[in-house]
This record gives sequence, C-alpha cells and structure tokens, in this order.
Amino acid sequence: MKRLPLKSEYLDFMRSIRPRVASTTYTRKLWQIGAFCRWLENKNLRYTKVKQPDIERFLLSLTCSLLFRKSMCGVVREFYDFLKIRCPRPLKNPAANIEFTHDNSRKLPKTPSQAAVDKIFARLYEKNDDLHIRDRLMAELAYGSGLRRAELARLNVEDIDLETATAWVMGKGGKPRLVPLTRRALDAMRELTARRSAPRGPLLVSLSGRRLGVTGIYKAMRYRIGIRPHLLRHACATHMLKNGCGVRVIQELLGHKRLDTTYIYTEVDRENLRDIIAKSHPRNILIT
Repeated sequence: MKRLPLKSEYLDFMRSIRPRVASTTYTRKLWQIGAFCRWLENKNLRYTKVKQPDIERFLLSLTCSLLFRKSMCGVVREFYDFLKIRCPRPLKNPAANIEFTHDNSRKLPKTPSQAAVDKIFARLYEKNDDLHIRDRLMAELAYGSGLRRAELARLNVEDIDLETATAWVMGKGGKPRLVPLTRRALDAMRELTARRSAPRGPLLVSLSGRRLGVTGIYKAMRYRIGIRPHLLRHACATHMLKNGCGVRVIQELLGHKRLDTTYIYTEVDRENLRDIIAKSHPRNILIT
C-alpha cells in the first residue's frame, strides 16, 4: 500500500475534526481527504504547489454525483484552511473560489408508503426469537422516534426510561436530546430486557453480545429487515407531516439544527397539504 503524502498534516487534520463531527461524518471525511492525497501522490503534486485548476481536475476525475463532488470540494477546502494555519509561509486555498451551478435535479429519497412500512413490521412480528425482537426494536426506534443509525448504535439499556416512555439519544456533534418512544417500541424494549439479564450496557447487540456499530446497524436493517435505516427515519418525518404534525415538532424529534433540513426530509403533496390546512387552520375558509 502506498504511503499517503502529507502524512503528518493528514493525520493532524483528521485529529482536529474528530471531536467536532459525528462518527459517520468523520469516516466520510477520512475517505475523502485520503482520496485527494492519493490523487496528489499519483500526479506527483506537492500540496503547496496545487492551484485551482488542479482541484477542478481532481473533482472532474471522480465518478460520482454533483452533490458528492460538492462535498468532496468542501472537505478539500476545509483541509487547506487547516494547512494555512500550519504553514510557515502564506498559503492560498486553491479550493476557496470553486463554485458549482445550482443542481435542480436533486431528488428526495423515495419514501416508503404507510402500507409498505406496515408490511415490514408485520414480518418482524412473525417470530419471537432474540434476533427478531432486537430487529423489531431497532425498526420501532428508527421509525417511531426517527433515530439515525449512529444514534441507534450508541444507545445503552440505561438510556431508556420505560416509566416516562423516553430515551436519551446522543445526536450529531455530541448533542444529546430526549425523544419520546411509541407504545410498540416500549413493548419491544420490555420483551428484549426480559430475555437479557444486563441492566446496563449496549442496547443493540450481535448474537455474540457485542455492540452493533453503524455498519452492523446498516446491515441488519438493510438485509434482515429489508430497508435502509435512513428511509425509516425519512418515513417517520414524512408520515407524521402528512398526518398534520407541525414541522417544528418534527425538527425537535429528528434533532435537526436547522429547520430547512427538516423540509428536505419531509414531503407533502399539494392536495394533502390543502386537506391539513382545511381541517386545522383557525380561519377555515378554503373552498372545497
């Protein structure tokens, strides 16, 4: 395996961002900056000599979506901002002025219908072995409380309060939040704890008793349950909105820092929005 260029700078950059980002974001940035450093090595380019056209060539060499190319450019820009602090002489950021045209083609992930979600849960309740109970709790938390896979992976038994039907969740950037639990999630939790003697420790574990990491959560959801974890989170937001729940409530549930992020994750057709307004607006004067 080839040694990465900028070895100390690369490692120091990753150490600097580690405390500030979620584990999944850290893993993505680790891969992205590693790909850029390998490209520099293959092109025999020193990082101090890189110009904007070089960064543009690198970005165009990637086989990926425009959205991911923007993300890659952002990480390279962040890397050079970090290097400017370390560099003993003035260093310009070659990615600072790269611009992208607005992408109007971005589409939301296709939300599974309520019927499709009900079918998934029906399968999970067909058996009562340890793995099925674990999987149904995992799905109930992802759909019922809108948890991310990293949040699911970090959950401990002691984070769940059965009396108040709530859970303490460690969100992005180490920001904790209290989320409500559905009745189905509570039932699954009681079934799981009745089979396990450990009152503390990781909530979601493998057959060997080890905590499921983000990759393990993804594989269990994708291949055992039959749906990607983020689609259940997306379905949670979308179905709640369609049933008349306020966007601010959904924002708090999902742990979004910005409200516009919640709008990206939720989608309501015009007719359904009209129905909600007709039923809930205090000045209900819409002509039907």
